[in-house]
Amino acid sequence: NNFDPNATVPVPAGGFVRRVAHTPHYDGVKKGAPTPVIVGIFGLAPVDLKLVDPSKPAWRQV
Repeated sequence: NNFDPNATVPVPAGGFVRRVAHTPHYDGVKKGAPTPVIVGIFGLAPVDLKLVDPSKPAWRQV
């Protein structure tokens, strides 16, 4: 899967996003964004993290 930071959509302050299980997704902030971000991730266990490319770290700076 190719990740394109320019194709991301911002969520307004206080917003909520629901992610569908077993689909790739990105949660974060673009480098140099004008405002900081706090990402809170909640899910029900068990969690099975499956990276698109396990040879790379689970985080990415964009």
